[in-house]
Amino acid sequence: MSVTVSIKVRKELVELADKMVRYGIARSRSHAFNIMIEKGLREVVGEVEFWENVFRKVEELEKQGYTLKHGGLSKILEEDRG
Repeated sequence: MSVTVSIKVRKELVELADKMVRYGIARSRSHAFNIMIEKGLREVVGEVEFWENVFRKVEELEKQGYTLKHGGLSKILEEDRG
């Protein structure tokens, strides 16, 4: 059973939650905060940094002229997360 709780958190944690949603680690901010609580902040920060690096490298490849099939990267990332 889920219960709604309002809390104040540091801006950095909200930004981390938004990144988790952007990279597909979490489905929502609420889910992101639950993951942070369950896994611990240190582990979550490491995972987000990993995916930031992956996306940065993909952008570099695209700038160099490599073409990625639409949805191909998402499929690879989803398989790796599983």
